[in-house]
Amino acid sequence: FFDPQMQAMVNARAHLESDLRQAIHGGELQVYYQPVMDGAGKLVGAEALVRWHHPARGLVMPIEFIDLAEQTGLIVDLGSFVMRTACQQLADWAQRPATACLTIAVNVSPRQFRNQGFVGEVLAHLREAGAKPAHLKLELTESLLLGDVNETVCRMRELKDQGVGFSLDDFGVGYSSLGYLKRLPLDQLKIDQSFVRDVLTDANDASIARTVVVLAQNLGLSVIAEGV
Repeated sequence: FFDPQMQAMVNARAHLESDLRQAIHGGELQVYYQPVMDGAGKLVGAEALVRWHHPARGLVMPIEFIDLAEQTGLIVDLGSFVMRTACQQLADWAQRPATACLTIAVNVSPRQFRNQGFVGEVLAHLREAGAKPAHLKLELTESLLLGDVNETVCRMRELKDQGVGFSLDDFGVGYSSLGYLKRLPLDQLKIDQSFVRDVLTDANDASIARTVVVLAQNLGLSVIAEGV
């Protein structure tokens, strides 16, 4: 039976997709930089986060449009915009002694990573901006590991050979096994904020966080906590 509410949802999704397509190519997207600090409170880098300044709706947060971008394939163009902007920012920071050593982490979706020209595109953005590959870190989610792991490793190694770093995002809440940590050329693990949020009041969260830190150190990886 026809459901007016269902039709309204379909219409809203169609409008949002059309608006997002316009936003990607119309200059409505902006990259924000969330600071990454070490244990002493020193700034060591940033994570690139995209925001959408909609002309009518105002500021639109990623939770409202990233899934749609992933489903429609727009994530490839959106991700390319963020990557290009981050590389340009790295090049700008390199001109000033106070920021020359900072890194930028960029989230990469599974669909974007599996795109045939992904490796060449990343290297092209770095080259065109004049940014150092060693200052760029790509954050991969555990859902990426559900695909062809061998192909994933090959693409990671191509970029790793050029100096690009890798971080495994949301560690501990997805699908990965410990075996992946041995195979993937990673540099860092990120403890998911669901474990970090109550780390001072929940003994289980504290134990999980402590275990991830020890595991990372034993594997020669750095570790970062989300949501502090």
